Amino acid sequence: MKRYLISFLTALCVFSLSGSAQSSSDFGTWSSVQLVKSFGAPYAMARLEHRSFDSVRSTECWFAMVGGGYNFNKWLKGDLSYEYWSIPSAGKMVQHKAVLSFTETLRREGLAVSLREKYELAFNPASQSCSHTLRVRLRGEYKFPESRFTPYAMYELFGSLEGKGWIRSLHYAGTELSLGRGHSLDFFYMFHLFDKAGLTGSCHVLGVGYTFVF
Repeated sequence: MKRYLISFLTALCVFSLSGSAQSSSDFGTWSSVQLVKSFGAPYAMARLEHRSFDSVRSTECWFAMVGGGYNFNKWLKGDLSYEYWSIPSAGKMVQHKAVLSFTETLRREGLAVSLREKYELAFNPASQSCSHTLRVRLRGEYKFPESRFTPYAMYELFGSLEGKGWIRSLHYAGTELSLGRGHSLDFFYMFHLFDKAGLTGSCHVLGVGYTFVF
């Protein structure tokens, strides 16, 4: 598993560098607050997130999410959620999303590798149109003994289910910081590659997230 994680990190870095060589770059921030209420195997969740771009001068979008899920066993969970999106960067577009996801996780000592598959159905009320997207995320993390830090690397690919192919990809490096009693912070750097009118655009993102599990 350690060799697998090292190979994943190497591939991620190479892909990020090759992408940055062929695209113009921007800089932004992502910040979020998330609440998770556990009822044993079932759980409920809510999230609010804001994203900036244009060298942090403008709001790209913000969204609010509510949903619920179920832990089927130690390695598999699934959840269903609704998301309301406001996207000023796209002409004040509004989207409603129904999202279904499943996450599989393998653990050995402090190392954990997870794969998440997510399906998004997005509805645009202005154009009365729908879009279908498949997202696949691979994450590797390591929890150091007697440490509050859990560093991780993560890669996520977005693909159209309507024959439009690749949409974007996210390349993360970060760490979670446990604050105790269900409270945690997430700090990360992310390199964002995306389709921009047939060309490849990019954005460097610094992110911070707060999560409370109770």
